[in-house]
Formats: sequence, structure tokens, C-alpha cells
Amino acid sequence: MQDLPPLNYLRSFEASARMLSFTEAARELNLTQAAVSGHIRALEQYIGGPLFVRHPRSLTLTSLGNAYLPGVQQALQQVKQATHAILRRRGAERVVISCPVSLVDHWLADLVARFGVQHPGAAVTIHGRVWVDEPPEIADIILTNVYKEALDRASLPLWQDQMVAVCAPGYLTQIGGIDAPEDLLRARLVHSLGRTEVWLQVFQRLGLPAATADPGAEGACQANTFGSVVALAEAGHGVAVVPGVFARAGLGAGRLVAPLGQVGPCPWVCTISDSSLLTSDAARALHRFIQAEATAHPPVLDG
Repeated sequence: MQDLPPLNYLRSFEASARMLSFTEAARELNLTQAAVSGHIRALEQYIGGPLFVRHPRSLTLTSLGNAYLPGVQQALQQVKQATHAILRRRGAERVVISCPVSLVDHWLADLVARFGVQHPGAAVTIHGRVWVDEPPEIADIILTNVYKEALDRASLPLWQDQMVAVCAPGYLTQIGGIDAPEDLLRARLVHSLGRTEVWLQVFQRLGLPAATADPGAEGACQANTFGSVVALAEAGHGVAVVPGVFARAGLGAGRLVAPLGQVGPCPWVCTISDSSLLTSDAARALHRFIQAEATAHPPVLDG
């Protein structure tokens, strides 16, 4: 199992190959076009050859891509069917939540623990995701991050966070401080795979040259979850830009500092799936609990 590429790379490849468009694949997967394109480039590096011929306004599969696609599609279908079968083996009071894994670690786990005190008979399964969304049959409740322009009636907004650039106090001292935006140009940037556009947006907002925000730049570092990105920042590896929900604990404990404060609004909104199709009392109760907690105590940085 050590020789398998990340699942999100395969999903981006399958969707792009099926529709012969990075843009359409990004729309289906609720990602940016840049993120899908980045996944494809990383997968091509991983397997050692090009999967697509990139034309100005279209894509075609290479012979390698054509050979790879059927196996990838079959494997993804098997994963879906196996997961569906396992997660459906649950009693009426078991609730399955699908949620980005970093949000589980930084918010949802504590909330579910408090819900369990009030509803001791409800069994909860949390399915942590990295970037991509699960189909609705996998989970009763789906928490996800949706770009504002992609919001639809199937999802209810919970909060919109602020982005913050953070690093360890020791790293700040090591590079001589960050007192102005241009000081970021001499810092090592820590990127989140699948959200690599975030640093580019921050640099554009701060009036800094976009090329230096490239995750492929010399010295740049990447990790596949915001939780891992924050851990790298806390370890003194560089400066990370993350939604405030992932930085709150580190800032509060002094493991992180935010020398430039907030650097702009988060480009996506945290949402929860609609409750109209929930069939169990436990699922409806947990859905109400999450909405109430998010409304009363949104896990965002204070303005």
C-alpha cells in the first residue's frame, strides 16, 4: 500500500479524464481549477509521465492516460461501494458525519464530545476527509468548505473565517522579524496541498510578487491538511497562512504568533448539509446542535 498515490490525485485525474476539462472537474469536485491542475501535475510526477496533452482550450489523454483511466475508475468505484456497505451497517441511532479532517481535530471532536454528554444513547461515527467531498449516501451530515460563489440550497452556511499568517516565535526571531508584508519575501512559506492558491491570493492582496508564492519555489514546503500545515509552522519550519479556526489554539498557547494579523477573508464558507432528509432523531438532534454551536460560538478569530 506504500506505492499508492493520494486518493485526491486519482479523483482529480478521473474527473478530468472523463470530462476532458480541468475546469469542469474542479466544478464537480468543489475545488479550484488550479488545485485540480496541481493534483494532475503531482500525479504525473508520481507515475513518471504525462497523462494529458494540454491544448489551448481542451485536453486529450495520452496513451499513458488512456491505459491508466479504466483501472482508476474501477478502483474508485470499489472504494465507494465498500465504504457505502460498511457505513450502512449501523443502528438507527448511529450518526455518520463527514468532515474535513483538520476541522475534526480543531473543532468538531470537542463539539461531538459535548453532544454525547447530552445524548448518551447516540453513537457517532466521524469520517475525516482530505479536501474532497463524499457522496451524500456515505454520511448523514456533511460539513464542508464551499467557495462562496458555489453555495447552493443543499448546503447551509455556518461561518466564514479570516485568514491569518502564522509562524513559531522562534522562527520569527530567526528571520529577523516580520514587520511589513515585504518581510514575507525572505520567509519559507508552508503551503496546503489542494489549497495552494491561498498564498497567491494573500500575496496579491498585500501587493507582493506572485511568483514568490509558488509552492514549487525553492525552499517552499507543502502538507496535505491544514492541521499538518499548522504543525509545521509550530515546529518552526516557516510561515503558514490558514483559516483562523486552525490557528486559534496555537496562538492562544503561545506556540504561534501572527505578526501581520489577519490577512483577508477566507475564500470559502464552512457549510452543513440540509437536514430535510435526515431520518433518525439522533441525526436531527446532532444537526441542530452543530448549527446552534456554530451560531453561538463560531470558531473564528476575533476581528
